[in-house]
Amino acid sequence: MKCARVTLLCVLAFMLTTGGCAMAAATPEPVWLEPAASAPGLSGEYAEAPAEPPGGRGGADLTAAQTASTIERLVIRTADLELIVPDTEQALERIRGMVAELDGYVVSMTTYQLDRGVQASVTIRVPAESFDAALAQLKGLATTVRRESVSGQDVTEEYVDLESRLRHLRAKEDQLLQFLDQAEDTEATLAVYEQLSYTQQEIEQVSGRMKYLENQAALSTISISLTPDALAQPLETGGWNLPGTVRGAVEALLGVLEFFVKALIVFFIVGLPTLILFAIPIVLLILLIRWLVRRRKRSRGAA
Repeated sequence: MKCARVTLLCVLAFMLTTGGCAMAAATPEPVWLEPAASAPGLSGEYAEAPAEPPGGRGGADLTAAQTASTIERLVIRTADLELIVPDTEQALERIRGMVAELDGYVVSMTTYQLDRGVQASVTIRVPAESFDAALAQLKGLATTVRRESVSGQDVTEEYVDLESRLRHLRAKEDQLLQFLDQAEDTEATLAVYEQLSYTQQEIEQVSGRMKYLENQAALSTISISLTPDALAQPLETGGWNLPGTVRGAVEALLGVLEFFVKALIVFFIVGLPTLILFAIPIVLLILLIRWLVRRRKRSRGAA
């Protein structure tokens, strides 16, 4: 009798495990979502509406249309800006003030001290409803917007699927808890407890992913690169590009030095040995002629 009870509980647990997934895939119930009352204004928060669709049971034939119209889109928005500003440090201060006013925060900030100014990069997160306003204020800091990139990732479908999966996992957890209370021996308890632990782990994973998507959609991410005008613009006076002139002069000097060094190398390796080879016979010939002339003079003097 006890073995039969254990077998029955194990079969029930197995049927619950496989049947729940099949039920979720075969007959998913409609989902109506609306913004959560606990977090007004954040586009990433959702709350489950009453199980009965709006309009009573007579509105069942409008389920698909109502679902599509009542789901608020869950979009993760990001932006990347490269700005030329008059003064980098002042721009950073104004960005900090703007982020505080919009109830956002600074994720990271890096500054580079250069000879002609400070260059910086900063990443901020602001509420999604303030995303466009933040972009407008940031671009207002710049004399030139060198680069602007804005993107959005719609994760509504993934979020709705996760919510449906979480609902079925919680129902499965409740049934397993009932089985656990009804278990009368150790083997049956362990069998049900193993399934319960696995189900609770899945619930934590799904809940964590949903919270991550809510957070990413509720707070948009903006990355800003700041470059001062002194670094972005060339030094020019009356149409004369000083850096270009200096660069041309240096290139000319390097060309002269290169020619001089090459000439010296060619002279010592090729020219000097060649001159020596030609000079030896000529010097010997000159010495021989001088010796003959002196000899003649001596001969004439003796006569």
